[in-house]
Parts: sequence; C-alpha cells; structure tokens
Amino acid sequence: MAAGGPLPADQLNKENTVLTGQLLECPICLEQMRSPKSLPCLHSFCEECLSTYIFADLSGDMAAMTAFPCPVCRKITSPVNHPESIDTWAQHFPANSLIQYFKNHKEMAGTPLYCGPCKKTKNKETPAKFLCRGYDTLFCDNCKINFHDIVHEVCAIVTLNEANHDVTWEKQSPITCSKHNLMMDHHCENHKLIGCKKCIITDHQRCDDVTTIKEYCETKKNNLRLDDMDKSLNKAANCMKLMVNAFDQQVKSLQRCQNAGLSSISDHRQRINTYLDKKQEEITQEMISKCKAEKAKVDLSKQKCSRLRVAIQNTKEASQTALRMEDHFGMIQLFHRGQTEIGVCNDLIDNIVNPLKSVSINHDLNTNLFTINPSTTLPLGIILAKEQPFIIPDGIGLIQNVDSLSDSRAKKLGAFMINIPSDTYVCAAHGLLLMPTGNIIVSEYTKQKLRLFSIKGQYLDELNTNGYPHDVCLVDDDTMAVATTAGIHVVKVQPSKLTLSTVIKVSTYIECQGLAFMDGHFMVSTNEGIHSVTMDGKVVQNHTLSSPCWHLASNPKKNTTFACLQTSSVVNTVVTRLPNGLQIYGIDERVVRNAKGVDVDREGNVYVCGQDSNNVVQVSANGTKIRELLTSKDGINKPRAISVCGDKFVVTNLSYQTEIHVYQLY
Repeated sequence: MAAGGPLPADQLNKENTVLTGQLLECPICLEQMRSPKSLPCLHSFCEECLSTYIFADLSGDMAAMTAFPCPVCRKITSPVNHPESIDTWAQHFPANSLIQYFKNHKEMAGTPLYCGPCKKTKNKETPAKFLCRGYDTLFCDNCKINFHDIVHEVCAIVTLNEANHDVTWEKQSPITCSKHNLMMDHHCENHKLIGCKKCIITDHQRCDDVTTIKEYCETKKNNLRLDDMDKSLNKAANCMKLMVNAFDQQVKSLQRCQNAGLSSISDHRQRINTYLDKKQEEITQEMISKCKAEKAKVDLSKQKCSRLRVAIQNTKEASQTALRMEDHFGMIQLFHRGQTEIGVCNDLIDNIVNPLKSVSINHDLNTNLFTINPSTTLPLGIILAKEQPFIIPDGIGLIQNVDSLSDSRAKKLGAFMINIPSDTYVCAAHGLLLMPTGNIIVSEYTKQKLRLFSIKGQYLDELNTNGYPHDVCLVDDDTMAVATTAGIHVVKVQPSKLTLSTVIKVSTYIECQGLAFMDGHFMVSTNEGIHSVTMDGKVVQNHTLSSPCWHLASNPKKNTTFACLQTSSVVNTVVTRLPNGLQIYGIDERVVRNAKGVDVDREGNVYVCGQDSNNVVQVSANGTKIRELLTSKDGINKPRAISVCGDKFVVTNLSYQTEIHVYQLY
C-alpha cells in the first residue's frame, strides 16, 4: 500500500468510481446493495440477501442453531436479538453508514448540472461547463464570456472536471457516532474499535493504546504494516485463485470419470440381454448419485474459496485506494477486515486443503461378465470410489497475518539436538535465546558453557562460563548476557563466534537465576526476590517473592518485567508483572504446572512454559486472554526455556535428549 501524492482529477474520479463500486457490491447477489446490513466482522450484504442466506443456512439439521457463519469469512455470528424469529435476524443488524453514504452519493451522481444565469434570466436549462469558486456558481460557455469574465474578473473559474465534483472522498462528511452523535475520530487498538471522544472516555479509559485515527494510520504507514498487509492480501488472493483452479480441475476430472463410467456401462449393456434394463438403471443412478455427492463437496469448497477470494481482492484494492485518498476511517476498517480475511484464508487451507481427498469414480467389470449365460442373473459390475491424497498446487500456503500475534497459530519449522559428537553425556539447557540474526544461544548447565547454533541447528561455537549458567537475555542486537553462579557474563555475538566482553560480579549471597535487561541495567531473580543490578555491580532488591523464580523477561516498550514463579498450589500466581506491585496476570497451576521459561513478543503478549503440564501458554498483552499455544499433542515434552523474536520462537524440549524446537507464528 504505497503512499501517493495528489492525483489528477480524471484519475481520482476513476479510482473513486472503482472503490465505490467495490464497497457497494453485495458478495451474495453481486449487485449494488439494497438496505445494506453490516455484520460484526465488517462484511456487508443486502438485507434481503442476508435474510435469505440465514434462513437457508439454519434450515434442516441446522434449525436448532443459535448463530450462523458469515457468507464470506465464515466467522460465527450471533444475532442481535436471539428471541426474535430467524426471518427478522437480518433487519436487526446495523446499517453500514459509510456504504450508505456512497450509495446515496452514487444515486445523485447522475443529476445534470445547469448554468445558473440561464436558469434565472431565461428560465432555460443549459448544461454547465464551468464553476466559479468565488461565488460557487455554474456557467455555460456563453455566460462565462458575456457575464462572468466581465463582472467577476478576479474570480477563479475552472472546468467541472478540474473542480473535481465527483470525488466523494474529499467531499465526504465526517462519520458520526450513532450513540453520542459526535465525530468518530479515535481508535482503540486493544479492542480494535473506532469511536468518538465520549466513547473513548466512557468505555476505553483503561486501555493502553488509544490514538486518533489519523495518528493510527500514520503509524501503520511509517511502520510499513500497510505494505505488509498488501503483500499478505496479495498472497492470500493468489492462494484462493490457485485453489479455485484446482477445484475446477477436480470437477472436470469427476466429469470425465462420470462420462467414462456411463460409457462403460452403456457398452457393457449392449453385450447382454434386455432383461438387465433394471440393473442398468440402478447402477447408472448409483454412478450419478456418487458423482453428484462428490461434486457437491468440491463445489461447496470452491464456493467458499471463491467468495473469500473476491472479498480479499476487494479489500486489497479498496485499501490501496483508501490509502491514496488518505481516508483514515476507511483504512482502519479495511485493515481490520484484511486481518480477518487472512485468518479465514489460513483456516480454509487447514480445514479444506489438508484433509481433502481426490476422488476417482470408476465402473468396475468382472471379465467373466462378457460371456452371457442365460441361466445366470448377470450383474452390471460395481461402482468404485477410490480416494487419493489431494495434490496441493504450488503457491498455496499459510499466509503471515499482520499485527495479530495474539491470534496466531504455531507452525513447526524444525528441531535439533544440543548435544555435539564430543559430548559423553546428555546436555541440559537452562536458558535459550533467539537472536535477531536468526542464531540460537543455549546455556548448557552441566558443562558450564554457552553454545551457538544456526536456526537450522548447525553447531557454530561455544564459550566457557566458569559457573553454572541459568537464564539468558538480549542486551542489544549483537550482545547477550547469561546469569551464572559466578555473576553476570556479558557476551558479544558474531555470526559464528562468541566472545566474553565483561563479567559483572555480584554479592555471594545472591544466586543469579532469572535474568532480563531493561533501561541500562539488569533485573536478576533469586529464590527470595527480584534485584536490580547495574553494569558496575551495584545491587538493589526491588521485590520479595514467595516462590522461586527461574526465568525473567522484559518489555522495554512498556518498561515492565515479567517473572515466572514456580508454584505448587492452584491459588498461587504463576506469572506476575513488575514494577507496579505484583500484578496478577490471571494464570495459575490449573493452566501451567511448574512454570519455567517466559518471554514477551513485540506486541506485549507473554509466553510461558509449563514444564510439568507439557504446554506453552500465550497470555495477551492486557492479561485478559489466555490460551494454550502448544501442548503434548504437538510433541511438547517438559519445556524448560523459550525465546521469541519477531514472528519466530524457540523452545527447549526434553525427549531422550534435550532438543530445540523452532516455530513460526502465522
């Protein structure tokens, strides 16, 4: 979504017409929306089309359902008023004010413009060609020369094309809040909602990230997140196109199978007596029925992909045009809609492509049937449906979503052992760090070493720590530190080399375990508390802990440190956020048992390793959403340490030896 400067009037009008058409097109009937209704996922439809769709979707076996999927993104949507009849659900959804605005404007766009003086003096409707900006009056060719150019010599007059009357983005009136009737000019990132000033004060006062819509859009442009969204939407649209093509080929293949089967049945029918007419009819119907059933499955999958492809393409093109027009309200709505559609694209790939089978239906004949025996009732063969793995076309893959790590899933990229050929016993990893360069550093406890690996598991270097190493942390892009029984070791990290920079000695009564770096100093955890350690070794105790803490993580953007506590009771807290007291993060032993590793991603989401519960849990930045990202079903076994960098993270995994598992969030 590259930013652009002012556009010529004709190009602006053209792009505005395209965007207006995209926004006004109903995804169900593919015509201009009538009485547009908007679902919570921001997709809009004709009220009549939506009502018909809801009634059809919840008929038959689905009649008892109390919600329905969006026709485009398949997101489950609850009605505004459950007790109402299904026939009236659609009319209770809110109208999309932006779409209604463009609908009204488009209906008025064809109104002809006439010369003002001619209409007043001659009562004659002469088509206007010029606009006087000074008096906001329209003139024809004759009145311009004989009246305007004489009386209004100093006025600026332009042609109607130059006046750009049809550019609705610049003439658009502010979108107002339906609740408070104030201009909607603020955006809450925590709830991903747009509201007026009063909405923000009353409903979002405690939210961390509230800005004006202009500031939000400028941030997205400056951080290139809009460019990333454009690339992701383009990839998603290409994936849907390839899937639609693959389904077309499958339908053609099924059609060829059906034709070949029917031809085989007809040929064989000619070799036997007419008394087999009934048998022929039965088996013919079986062939058609099976093919019809399989085609219906393929057509349903194709319909889902086709609808999503059109929606993604419209979102992509509308986003590009909204960016050029600097329509901040539209940009935010389209950005959130793009996030939803990319998530649905990944769901379709997971739920449709991966379990999908390529079905071949054939007419199977026994060679003995070619000889007719009048004393034997001859069958006409059987219909065989053979399933084979569906061949996924090149180019179809999961799409990286934008600004949505809290809703992402984890895809395993690889795994490797931390033992090297010279080791004579099993190594134990207590700390783990994924560097911005992609290299991985492991603190190996038993041999008192730091080991450097590539992202693919290639052993590169190691460094003696002269003390048992525990937690590790990032200091800057090429510097890390490790907490040891001999103090804090600061290490320079080169592409294939580890070099000790300095050793920070601390008091002997402080046994360093967890380690984090923030604001020029280290945060160190012990069995009793959290301490602040300066670069010259000065120690100040910040907090007293009731449970041992083996790992720390810091979020420099929020100036907060996260402590992962080893608890034994379900009433005790596992994750706490510092320094504003010990703020409970709502996660306990019922979710994570024997918590160890902890880290924070770029959005502030917290990741915790449950060593005894064999899981990795993700906690949202505001602490309200907790979910298991990985479990034992994903091969997780006694995870000890975790490190997140960008959209990738690494976890220690204990099988018969310590492994490092590499994952990507998507």
